[in-house]
Amino acid sequence: MQTNNPLILKTLILAITGLLLPQSVLADQYHYKDILVGDRSAGLAGAYTAIADDASGLYYNPAGVVYASKPKISGSVNAFNHKTTTYKGITKANPGQKWTRTSSGMVANYFGVVQPIGDSSIGFSIAIPNYEIEDQSDSFSNLEASQRLINNGASYKLSNGTEETFKANANNAITKQAIDYNNQDTTTLAGISFATPLSNEISFGATLYAYMRKKEQTLKMKSIIQGISSGTNAVTVLEDSYYQKVQSEEFGIQPRLGLMWSPAEKLSLGLMVQTTFMLSESPQSRIDQNLCSTEGCFKYDEANDKFTEMSNTDILNQNIGLNDTSKNDLPVEVNLGAAYFASDALLYTADFSYASATDTYNSTWNIAGAAEYFFNPTVAIRGGLYTNNANSSNDVVNDKVDHVNFIGGAFSATRYTKSSNITVGINYSKGSGEANLFRSSTNTQDINVSSVNLFISTSASF
Repeated sequence: MQTNNPLILKTLILAITGLLLPQSVLADQYHYKDILVGDRSAGLAGAYTAIADDASGLYYNPAGVVYASKPKISGSVNAFNHKTTTYKGITKANPGQKWTRTSSGMVANYFGVVQPIGDSSIGFSIAIPNYEIEDQSDSFSNLEASQRLINNGASYKLSNGTEETFKANANNAITKQAIDYNNQDTTTLAGISFATPLSNEISFGATLYAYMRKKEQTLKMKSIIQGISSGTNAVTVLEDSYYQKVQSEEFGIQPRLGLMWSPAEKLSLGLMVQTTFMLSESPQSRIDQNLCSTEGCFKYDEANDKFTEMSNTDILNQNIGLNDTSKNDLPVEVNLGAAYFASDALLYTADFSYASATDTYNSTWNIAGAAEYFFNPTVAIRGGLYTNNANSSNDVVNDKVDHVNFIGGAFSATRYTKSSNITVGINYSKGSGEANLFRSSTNTQDINVSSVNLFISTSASF
C-alpha cells in the first residue's frame, strides 16, 4: 500500500508532531547573557567591561587585570538556577490552553586566578556561560489538527485499491497526546590570559579560550487522532508515534582582546572584542516516525518525501537514521563599557554590546547599567539592570524559532575581610514574545519566560 498524496500526508505529520519540536525548544543559544558569571561582576549585571580588575576580568575584559595589585583567585556557583517557559494559545480552537516547560539545576559557573608579573599579569579561568537541563513528561487532550487536514483531508489508497480521504475533527482531532522531553546543553570555556600596560593610561589584554559545547535533546510523542473516513463515513482513528534526537559536540578557540583607558582620574573606558573559530562540529539528528490506522501503518521517507506501507518488521525497527544538521556559526561580539568612580564608596558603570549577524543568527545588541556602594570598608551592595535580546528573527512564522527579548535585574551583597570576601546575590529576568510550536503559516503562540539565579561567590588575595 502506497500513499496517494505524500504532500498532504506530510502536512498531517507536521501538524501533529510539529508541536514542541526541538527547533523551538533548543537550549538557549538564541541569547548571549543567559548566566552572569563571576563575583563582583554578577552583582553589577554584567556591566564590567570598564572595571575588570579582579579574576572575573579575564572573562569580561582581560586588559583590566593589570590593576590587580596582588595575586587573586575567584570562584562562583549558581546555587539555584530555575527557568520557566509558558506557551499560551496552543491551538486556535482553545486559545487559553497552555504548555509549561521548566529547567532547574546547580552549576559552578566560574573559576579564575590572576598572578601579577612585574607590571603585567597572567591568568587562567574556566567559565560556563550557558547551562540548561530539562527532563519532563506532559500530556494533552482535545488539541486542534491543521486547518488543511480539517478542510482537505489526507488521501491514500488502501491495499484493496480503494481510495480514502481522512478528515480530522475540527476542534478535537488530537484526542490525546503524550510527550516526554529531555534536554541538556552546556557551553564551557577554559583558557589563559595575558595583560600588560601600554602607557600610564592604557592597558591591553588577551584571553585565549578553548570553546566546548555539548548538547543532547530527545523528544518522544504519541498522538491519537480522530476523524472520518470518506469512503465509509466511519470514525477512523490514527496513532502517530514520533521520536527525535538532536545531538552535537563542538570544539573551537575563542580569542578575546581587550583595551582599558583611563582618560581622567575617576573615569575608565573599556573595549573587548571576541569571536569563535570552530575547529570541529558533529551535529546529528535522528527521527523515527510512523502513522498507523486500522488499515495499516505508513513510514515517512524524508529523503524521498513519500510514505510507504510498513511491514511488521518495519514497524518495530524503522529508523530514518542519523543525519547532519545545520552547524553553529557564532558571531563577532563587541563590548563597550564606561565606569565612573564618584567617590571611594560609590561607583557607576554601564555597558553596550553588539553581536554581528551570521548564517545562523541575526545581529543583536544589549545594554547594562549598575551601581556599587560601600557602607564601610567591609560591606558593599551592588545592583543593576540589563537586557538580553534575542538573536533570532521576529518572523517566527517562517523561521519557526522562539523570539523573546528579556529584561533582567541583579542584586548582591558582599562581606570583606582583610584578604578575602564572600558574595551572595540574585539575578532575575523576564521576557515575552512569539513562538511557532506547530511550524504553522497561520497559528503562532504567545510565550512568556522567567528565570531566576541565586548565586554565591568568593575571592581571595594571596
